[in-house]
Amino acid sequence: MDDTAALLSSPLATALAAVFGAVWGSFCNVVIARVPRGESVVRPGSRCPACGTAIRAGDNVPILSFLWLRGRCRNCRATISPRYPLVELLAALLAAAIWWRFVASDPGQVAAVRLARFAGYFAFAGVLLVLSFIDLATQLLPDVITLPAIPIFYLAGFAVHGPGWLARLIGAAAGYLVFRLIADFYFYVLKREGLGLGDGKLLAVIGAVLGWPALPFVVFAAAFTGAAVSLPVAVIGRRRDASGQSLRRLQVPFGPFLAAAAVGYLLLEPSLAAWFELPLG
Repeated sequence: MDDTAALLSSPLATALAAVFGAVWGSFCNVVIARVPRGESVVRPGSRCPACGTAIRAGDNVPILSFLWLRGRCRNCRATISPRYPLVELLAALLAAAIWWRFVASDPGQVAAVRLARFAGYFAFAGVLLVLSFIDLATQLLPDVITLPAIPIFYLAGFAVHGPGWLARLIGAAAGYLVFRLIADFYFYVLKREGLGLGDGKLLAVIGAVLGWPALPFVVFAAAFTGAAVSLPVAVIGRRRDASGQSLRRLQVPFGPFLAAAAVGYLLLEPSLAAWFELPLG
């Protein structure tokens, strides 16, 4: 192993990838907060949502700032949402995991391809992270993110040497069509709203990156985990509804489950492939 390969595979490189992820996690928080409101993610700079005071650089260190400020704005002492350090921590963990999977653990591939895979797949995971938190907060998956992401990530697939172009093209089309058919069935046949088309656009993004072979696992894993979470929430919702409280706030969006299943497939693909092929061996 040459010096470059040794460096890329070192624990220090993985730790630096985590720091890189946390920094981008801070930007993800900006996108999560501003896109649903139709605001620019570039200007103005980060400000306290309570008092509007600009956040100085020393108070904008990912994760650590929340800890040393004890979760409060330095100026007005308003409470800072724990979502901010959570998103930064998740982004750091995703970056470290993707680095380990596609860079540190793949010394046989040339360095340029390994780095391209990290950049492409971390961007993909970052978009999934942003969409998940927006969906949790608003029950929406904004077109301004999902629609551009489909062609961008499809084209990026040529750089990461992932699934073939046809598998990704079919994945993008099939991902959307599956949810479109389900939504149309609910609307035209059952006369009620079923899954949103935003979920279909999200699955199209996933298919454009992972290819159509990933879609069955992603859909079924998301449905299983979604049901495991939604059923207890539905029980709680019925109890609250009976007592006159609102049921709407207890709705569980499907987007985060699709995103989690996609990340799981991305990181565990070799193990999943081996497991599914065992009965055929």
